[in-house]
Amino acid sequence: MPTKHFNWLLFITILLIAANLRAPITSVGVALPSIKSTLHLSTNEVSLITILPLLAFSVISFYVAKVSTRFGIEKTLFTSLLILLTGILLRAISDVSWLYIGTLFIGIGIAFGNVLAPSMIKTYFPSRIGIVTGYYTVVMNVFGGLSSYTTALLTTHYSYMVALSLIGVITILTIIIFSFQLRNNLIVSSSVKEKAINVWKSPLAWQITLLMGGQSLIFYTLINWLPEMLLEKGISTNKSGFYLLLLQLAILPFTFIVPIIAAKRASQVSIMIMTGILFVLGTLGLICLPAKYIVISIIILGIASGFAFGLVNTLFSLRTESAQTATKLAGMAQSLGYLLAAVGPLLFGVVHDVTHNWSASLFILLIMAFVILFFASGAGRNQTVEETLQK
Repeated sequence: MPTKHFNWLLFITILLIAANLRAPITSVGVALPSIKSTLHLSTNEVSLITILPLLAFSVISFYVAKVSTRFGIEKTLFTSLLILLTGILLRAISDVSWLYIGTLFIGIGIAFGNVLAPSMIKTYFPSRIGIVTGYYTVVMNVFGGLSSYTTALLTTHYSYMVALSLIGVITILTIIIFSFQLRNNLIVSSSVKEKAINVWKSPLAWQITLLMGGQSLIFYTLINWLPEMLLEKGISTNKSGFYLLLLQLAILPFTFIVPIIAAKRASQVSIMIMTGILFVLGTLGLICLPAKYIVISIIILGIASGFAFGLVNTLFSLRTESAQTATKLAGMAQSLGYLLAAVGPLLFGVVHDVTHNWSASLFILLIMAFVILFFASGAGRNQTVEETLQK
């Protein structure tokens, strides 16, 4: 239950949870060449590694609201961390089957965290949604970026199993601190009666889902395919790992600033439009600019992703009137959004295999950028999901 005093230990726990929600996935892109050569995988088998977590996000997010309503947000989130740690350990086994199983477990664990963390922020920090969400998204992206860069360095000296398993240290620390709070009743985990609110009938919920899906498709496609795309342009694996770090460093300041600004405004339409424009410009740069200037587009796309990611996580709270509706909205947006994101990397690779041209694949990202600009921007209007369902 929320208290009048600021719960610093819970705040730190939320930041640690955030540290686990991207790093186990973003680290894989730069390790794919090592995984492919070590396990003798085909391109299609490698593609499965990239889409399994996103498929798990899509399927599991649909059920998170029901599970958390029955068992409580806190206990459900704690269990998801145990599932995540199990996945990280299984993925470290040098075997194709365990690689896939571990990756699936990682996707399941992160899916629960993605949906429930914003609900915890709304529940325990209702008067500080913007600032806490800002810190939450910054930490998520800091560790996402560091994991890509660190994994790129480690895979040049050690096996991919060692490089990818080190991420589990943060997960173990998070579990220890979270368990201390649950055991000592510093936070209260309880089930609640489900309210009859069908977010699937809200046009506002669908606009937020488009934003979630569009930014996820662009981000995860870049995370998984940018290193290989840059390799064909003559850029080394180490340098591509650095570019991935730049992408995520460019995200950082805006994932912090945008939630704070958005929470202070009644309408966020102008922020939404700016987000769409940045995605369009960044994608056009990847298509048109030569290799030596490609870093400019990568930074622009990082800024756009920072806008989008910070905004969508804030909208889960700003566009709902209760934590339960926030959970349902986040579940819907991430279920369909990550389904779209799962299709993106797969389609991106297929189009390249057919055309042997990265520009053709990049048009997929360009289309999504225009969808965000022209269709998802309506999510910035000053209204709640509950209000749209009363009309």
